[in-house]
Amino acid sequence: MAVLPAGFAVRRIGPAEAAALVALAATDNLFDEDPGTAPSGELDPDGARDFLADPSVLFWLAEAGGQTLGFLHCCIQRRRTPGPRAELLLMEMGTHAEWRRRGIGRALIAEMEAWMLRNGVAEVWVPANTYAVGFYRKCGFATDEGEILVKELH
Repeated sequence: MAVLPAGFAVRRIGPAEAAALVALAATDNLFDEDPGTAPSGELDPDGARDFLADPSVLFWLAEAGGQTLGFLHCCIQRRRTPGPRAELLLMEMGTHAEWRRRGIGRALIAEMEAWMLRNGVAEVWVPANTYAVGFYRKCGFATDEGEILVKELH
């Protein structure tokens, strides 16, 4: 567990901490670029537990005094090619609007990188929103030759 300035801590959560994920879902709009949007909605405790029990899911919280200040969610992607057996896909990350620019995002990235080093994972990909690209570049991420495309089925 990494300790942040002023007593903030980062910890990885698992199925036993499903209540923390349920609470985060109720206020996740406060972690977006525009906190005025609506939260994602209510998350079922059993669904949260199942999500966190998935061995491909990594989820960290930055906390202080019982309050969630930031989060980072990655998925482990198994590779079929030679080299490291896996890479990470950084799915989502956010810092509470009132706690930005205090090192919380960088501490979450550092905790993810420490996990990567301990587990032999050498690469992480992030499909960043335009407003977040500068942050990721400051953390050492670089643009590759491709673009991430999305298709939603309705």
